[in-house]
Amino acid sequence: MNDGRPEGAPDVDRREPAEPPPRPPLPLRRRDFGAAAARLLHVQALLTPERMQGPGFAYAFEPILRRLYPDRGRLAEAHERHAAYVATHPVMTGYLLGAAARLEEERARGGDMDASRIEALKRALASSLAAMADPLFWVVLRPLAGLVGVLGIALFGPADPLLPDVRVLLCPLLLLLTYNAVALPIRWRGIRAGYARAGSPGDILRSLRLADWRDVLERGGALLYGVLVMAVLAGLVMATRAPALGPGPLVWAMAPLALGFLIARALLRRAPSASVETSLVVLLLAAAASLVL
Repeated sequence: MNDGRPEGAPDVDRREPAEPPPRPPLPLRRRDFGAAAARLLHVQALLTPERMQGPGFAYAFEPILRRLYPDRGRLAEAHERHAAYVATHPVMTGYLLGAAARLEEERARGGDMDASRIEALKRALASSLAAMADPLFWVVLRPLAGLVGVLGIALFGPADPLLPDVRVLLCPLLLLLTYNAVALPIRWRGIRAGYARAGSPGDILRSLRLADWRDVLERGGALLYGVLVMAVLAGLVMATRAPALGPGPLVWAMAPLALGFLIARALLRRAPSASVETSLVVLLLAAAASLVL
């Protein structure tokens, strides 16, 4: 049969060219881990109800995945997997990313590691890290940082009415410095620690020693709270110290504190879990009472 070629012309192989083999992964460098750690500061910037921290986690993982999967197709597949559901404490995401990076590297080099095992490790480790870190950072460290910010105002005297009041900036600055003095070191060393101990997730959890941190910070918070109470009481006594007037000014000055205590106790009995809402209500009522009284 004549297929359009001249007689005697050689046959032409019309088969599709074979796809080139995937390129081998590149070795991970220190700066790849550093870039991932810096991106983890934005892990909650893309928080969604469906995937929680997944999009931010994949964004932070990208510098490492680009080294492990130089081919665009395999990179897209890995990026899609790690953009799925992830939910843990944001400070602890470094440990999760480091462990996943170690397993992902083994998979990229052709080892016996499938995607389901990586996903199972991420889910198990994420829930454990969140359960251990939430009481430390949300319940203990964050209120302690706010307390340090409030006490820092006492370092300055009365503001000059003709100049800006720098105490407005001091309180949030001390809050951020106190919180990040604990959180940032954990963020930065988390990726390397998770990468080194990926084969034994239990070792990752035991190495954290978050219970010891919590005990120390709870004692420090109790001490600073006592300092705050004494400073407030001392200020009230000094402000109302007028022998000719008797104890009346001091009683009126203490009335908002007593009223706030009684209201807070009543509200917390009715709704023990609404501590934040109760604090806001008491703060507003105490401020209103101080203006009236």
